[in-house]
Amino acid sequence: MWPEHVQRLLVTRDAEADPGFRAEVLRLSHIGLQVLGTVEIAVSCVMVGASLFLDPREGLVSVRLGLGAAIVGLGLMTLAASRMKSFEQWYRSLASLSGVMAAAAVTWFLLRMNQIEPGSKDFIPGNLTLLTLVTVAAVPMRPLHTFLFGTTILASYLALSSLTPSSASLVTGTEGISVVFIILLTVLATALSAVLYDQRRTAWNMYRDMLEASENLRMAEARNLLAENAASVGRLAAALSHELNSPIGVLVSSVDTLLLLAARQATSAEAEQQRLVVLQNDLRRSIRTSTTRLGEIVARMQRFTNLDKADVQLANINEILSDVTALLEPNWKGKAEVVLELQPVPPLVCRPQQLSALFAGLLGNAVEATNGDGRVSVATREKGTDVEIEIADNGHGLAEEQVRDIFDPGFRVEKGRVSSGNWSMFSSRQIIREHGGDITLTSAPGKGTIVIIILPADNQSLT
Repeated sequence: MWPEHVQRLLVTRDAEADPGFRAEVLRLSHIGLQVLGTVEIAVSCVMVGASLFLDPREGLVSVRLGLGAAIVGLGLMTLAASRMKSFEQWYRSLASLSGVMAAAAVTWFLLRMNQIEPGSKDFIPGNLTLLTLVTVAAVPMRPLHTFLFGTTILASYLALSSLTPSSASLVTGTEGISVVFIILLTVLATALSAVLYDQRRTAWNMYRDMLEASENLRMAEARNLLAENAASVGRLAAALSHELNSPIGVLVSSVDTLLLLAARQATSAEAEQQRLVVLQNDLRRSIRTSTTRLGEIVARMQRFTNLDKADVQLANINEILSDVTALLEPNWKGKAEVVLELQPVPPLVCRPQQLSALFAGLLGNAVEATNGDGRVSVATREKGTDVEIEIADNGHGLAEEQVRDIFDPGFRVEKGRVSSGNWSMFSSRQIIREHGGDITLTSAPGKGTIVIIILPADNQSLT
């Protein structure tokens, strides 16, 4: 049995069962075919031109021009084949065929030149090496394909050399050395091809694993956002029940009392009528006040959830912060004092719903950190072309390692159960970056926490 690693390098029959890797191989084969055709044209033009300039002997000119024309023509056909989509499945085979034909042309013409200029055939191994290395490096050939490619070149060399009168014996002298060299070149090219093919396969597997990890991370982030939204909805429902109970209670009581007074007014004495009218006017004012308050709550809810507006829009960050604070403040009573220090700032192109959920989460974290007897300040200010939002609390603070990893999502084990960690802050940073901004956090044990968010006033990333 071969060592496992060697077997992996040489046995690649199942590697392209993956449709994605197969498509990548075809793409690289297309590029490699173009590279091979370009190299054939460029190298032949340069070498023939240089040889004609440096050694313009008449007897060699026609042979050199013939060699250059043959290789250039072959390169042009190779480039033409690379443009035909119907040949896509055969790009590697076409590259091998082009390389073999170029090797045969070089061998034939150099053997002919050797009859005019003895020693020309000594350049054959170098030319075959160049062709082999370019083909193997440019085209993702399997090791078996490369071995057959090198063997075919060797066979063409043996066949063409046997037709040359000066090459009576191919196993001795210069010819024998050339044969050994081509055999060694075939073995080395096969090994090189195995390594390159394995590297391409490994790179593809890493790319695929990276895509899967990215998709898993995206799905985990989406699940975390759903959980965060569910928690926000729960907090919002509790706050709304408190906010709505008071005006609804006043409204119901006022309507019931108004109906009783109306019924009583119909049978009361004339002296009582004036007092009942005054009471009814007071009740009507209470009803109007309650309905106005309910209207404000509904409008604030619409801005908070963004149900009645487009996803991306121009919004005032101060209004978003005020609405979030007003809606959730009933949940925070008795836990911390939330102070707004909002300076005039320019409107932002943003997704208000996302920013509302983000600020709700950050404010909730700040309130929880105060242990029920602290202060949370929310400040906004204009900073150049940006808007800066600062959320600071005087709570227990975080340790240095917690601050360092605060934006890195992960999992931890608590009391034998696995729970997620830092996903809320990770999601917050993702939202901020989608808006073209940045978020930083500074904290120390016993000194509270400061979160600073920078959002560009002229953000174009969402439009």
